[in-house]
Amino acid sequence: MNLIDQEEIHNHIDFTGNWFIDIGMLGFINLMEEVYGWNLEELRNKIKNEPEKVYYGYFPLAYIYYNLMKQPEKKINETNNHELPSPKDNYNILGVSVDKKQIFEESWKFIEKNYSENGRIPLSSSNEFYYYHNFLFFQPKWEKEKQKSAFEEILGLKNLEDDVLVDIDRTVCKFLPSKKEFPNISYTGSLITNHTLQNIVSHSTIFVLTFPLGFISLINEKDKEEDRRTMFYSSNMEFSYKINKKIKQMVERSTEKKESIFTVTWEAIIDTLTELKSQWALENMYLVSYNLEKNQKLINVEYIGIPKLQAAIIMDDTIRENLNKYVPYRKIREKFKWKWLIQEFIKGNLLYPTIMNHLYLVLNKDAKLSYSSSLYSLLVDSKILEFKSKKEKSQIFSPDYFDNFKSLIKNIKDEISFTSFASGLINQISESAETKNRIARELLETLKSKNKNMFLNILLKNVNENKELSSNRNFYNWILEKIISNKTSFEMYGLILVMNLLRG
Repeated sequence: MNLIDQEEIHNHIDFTGNWFIDIGMLGFINLMEEVYGWNLEELRNKIKNEPEKVYYGYFPLAYIYYNLMKQPEKKINETNNHELPSPKDNYNILGVSVDKKQIFEESWKFIEKNYSENGRIPLSSSNEFYYYHNFLFFQPKWEKEKQKSAFEEILGLKNLEDDVLVDIDRTVCKFLPSKKEFPNISYTGSLITNHTLQNIVSHSTIFVLTFPLGFISLINEKDKEEDRRTMFYSSNMEFSYKINKKIKQMVERSTEKKESIFTVTWEAIIDTLTELKSQWALENMYLVSYNLEKNQKLINVEYIGIPKLQAAIIMDDTIRENLNKYVPYRKIREKFKWKWLIQEFIKGNLLYPTIMNHLYLVLNKDAKLSYSSSLYSLLVDSKILEFKSKKEKSQIFSPDYFDNFKSLIKNIKDEISFTSFASGLINQISESAETKNRIARELLETLKSKNKNMFLNILLKNVNENKELSSNRNFYNWILEKIISNKTSFEMYGLILVMNLLRG
């Protein structure tokens, strides 16, 4: 590998697998996009072509400017009676130098000239910066020379002197214990050091500083005390970046709907999957959410993941499209209650109960039948139950035990066409819609009580009254295989028959 290749790898920004540093990277990307308008691709090109200017010039300018702009009451330059100068309009201040020390000096001159007040840069630990309350240069008593020195340490322009940057503990990562709470602290120091992080990725101290900017604010307008922060994290930077941008947009649009962050997140995930049409490793996904009390203790921290089986199935475009639907499942005071099928599926819940309730609404002529989504829901349930049943019977170390579920997805899609045709033959049972509805109601009641014998008695009695249907070998073979001999999921296939009777 030549020197140029090594430099490109060194300066390339990508996830490391360390969630704390990775979230800090997203915060860094968010900051640079907010101030300079660079998206992820543009930022990567900037870092590739002029990394020194990005990290030692553009970053400190952006960080200080963004903090000042976020302050509730901006008091900068009031005496000069003009707005806070944006670094976006002052690219030329960094000149043509590639010396990192000189680049920082030029950026700091601009900061001192335009942002200083009463001998310091009036940085504030308000809003998302409260995560670093009383941290280094946010302290009100720190003058600008001391603030500058701290920035130089963070940028690696001088040796680390502040203990807070040497040992990484709860001071810079609220998800860790404080240094005093680490066991054997007198012998080992903190479990994580700046040196450790630098071995993971260069410029890691910068990403420590931008960690809280990786989160999205979910401030409750009715309760200003509730300032919840959340972010989506996966092992893929591009995917995480796109999802979080969509979540932010959806949160801003859905303030009146009061949708749960879980729902908003999965809407963003599904939208992105559909948009990218790519096979992502969805099982390594987390929704990290927290509140920060006045004493800087974390409260209500959540990590929401997704089972590998569900992840593998929704990666299929066709299955995902059919489960990505809302269906009415209850009616209260003339208003429908809806369930988002893919959300129930992701949670690991069977879709069968939702579809049964949906069919009751259809039977009572309160709702229209969502046929395709209901069919996919029931067959996904069925094939998962069969899949799990076979796994339990197989030896734990058999060659296919840890397969990637490709056979399961194929079975689901094959079953769709086969069952759709065979179960649809029940429509021949009568030309009368009233008769079909009566049979559907009787069958539905037996499924509700989980009475398989009664279900078969009602079904076969009515089938035998129709000569054409009773002599149809395809239909009888399907009944024998999917209902009579089925010990794991006959209810799903029974409900499919009810669904076809109501389909008309």
